Amino acid sequence: MTRRNQSLDLLRGVAILLVVLVHCQEESTGVVPGLSWFARNYGGLGVQLFFIISGYTMMLTFGDRLDLVAARSFYIRRFFRIAPLFWVAIVFYLLATRGRGITNFAPDGVGVSEVLLTFFFLHSCSVTAYNSVVPGGWSIAVEMQFYLLFPLLIYLFRRRNGATLCYASIALVSVIGQLAVEPYLIPRLAASLPASQTYLAEGVFTSWLPRQVICFGFGILLYDYIELKNRPTFAALVLLGAALIVTPQGADVALLAAFAFGLLISNVSLSWMTVLGRHSYAIYLVHFAVVSLIAGLVPVGLVPLFVLVSAVSLAFSYYLIEPRIERPFNRLGHALASAGSAPKAVVTTA
Repeated sequence: MTRRNQSLDLLRGVAILLVVLVHCQEESTGVVPGLSWFARNYGGLGVQLFFIISGYTMMLTFGDRLDLVAARSFYIRRFFRIAPLFWVAIVFYLLATRGRGITNFAPDGVGVSEVLLTFFFLHSCSVTAYNSVVPGGWSIAVEMQFYLLFPLLIYLFRRRNGATLCYASIALVSVIGQLAVEPYLIPRLAASLPASQTYLAEGVFTSWLPRQVICFGFGILLYDYIELKNRPTFAALVLLGAALIVTPQGADVALLAAFAFGLLISNVSLSWMTVLGRHSYAIYLVHFAVVSLIAGLVPVGLVPLFVLVSAVSLAFSYYLIEPRIERPFNRLGHALASAGSAPKAVVTTA
């Protein structure tokens, strides 16, 4: 059994703090020189860091076998890790918005179709659903899309000379996706929307897996380097080249992967950041509401708002969400996976 890398939760802690920071910056009063600039330009990369971590941990936790039983175990564990809390978030935000949803992303409000698409993790295919029912929910859709693809990727990766094919496939999908999105798909969709809603065209294609899969590819590459002790230099160059083509932030994503590599190779931990990392999923889903609540009650500057939101969101997760929702469903998922004679994962915590 491979010992779990302590830096995984540290990286999750960094990722969730970046995400919280960018949303606090949007709601805070005043400007903090340097910090506000950093939040605007780089805070959003927290989501991409989560995707890199996912690529790494999925390789680490899938198990040794490659068959239908292994895939079944994988999907059961992932489903019970993600779905129950996300469904609770759907109900919570519908109640909090009185059924209208997040109007920035659904100007006319959400209806049954948007809710159902979100419930089944298909909301990334709708311009009015991708981020309107659960704020930040677009990233959960990307994760689910990657989960559907992952058994095929790991099958390719573990074949003789298959790792190169795996990386090349990820790079090719990224490049083809970008070449289709920027000149064709976004302009066509924007032209079909009212002038005041054209910004939604770029947003919905942000939640399209081909535009984010390069992040998961970097995560797989880090696993290859760190856990398997390989040196796939050609693969690194292929992914780097694709990243620079895929998005204007490609260089930032590559630097983010390098940062993750530095922490993972050192296998370091920091207790309070580790706690944040372990609760990062719940914090991610709840912090939008906490930001809105605190900023709506009293004008708050960026630093105190950031500290308050981080602390309150962590408290919600630590005392309520994790023990009452996440832990029981995670245990249920692992029990159901084991009951089906599934192979044990390399580690049990993802």
